[in-house]
Amino acid sequence: MKPVFKTSILLIVGALIGTGLYYGKTLLFSSSIILPVPHAQIAFVNLSRVNTEAQAVKHFKELIERQYKNFHEEILGQEKKLQAEYEKIHYLEKNNPEQAKDLKSKKDDLDRQVSELDKILRDRKGSLNKSFGHIQEEIEHTIREIVTNVAKRRGLNLVFNATILDASVVLYGGSELDITDDVLRELNHKLPTVHLPS
Repeated sequence: MKPVFKTSILLIVGALIGTGLYYGKTLLFSSSIILPVPHAQIAFVNLSRVNTEAQAVKHFKELIERQYKNFHEEILGQEKKLQAEYEKIHYLEKNNPEQAKDLKSKKDDLDRQVSELDKILRDRKGSLNKSFGHIQEEIEHTIREIVTNVAKRRGLNLVFNATILDASVVLYGGSELDITDDVLRELNHKLPTVHLPS
């Protein structure tokens, strides 16, 4: 093969490869066109305010306090009765040592009652905590639902929580961006109170 012909073939092949690379690159980049970011419609909710001022949250806190107070009083009453029985046995053992053998079965019975009371205490606490967990989930779910509805009505596509662990994280935000009052109003209307699951 003549050198001129060989060089021509190499030039043609090189040109074809170069053209293929150029158009392949163009096709590759044109197929991944970068779309503009949609215009952000932003608002914020002060969840610390919601968790302080909402009727359902206030009622929930009262419910917890009342349940634990009743529970504590009930258990305390039973503990006092058992303690009085122990003191009575201790007094008899001290003043009538010959009755000590007779008091053993009574002492064993009291020990069994203390164990039962301890189990009741753990079970009731677990049951109350589970019920309170369900109520808290219901409140949080309702808040999320309401925030979503308010955002859709206002044409918002981004809603921030203005607080984390009760500390403000918004350095500046115009009042027109704050939808907390709307969320509180709807939450108080939709979930004015909460109840322990039966």
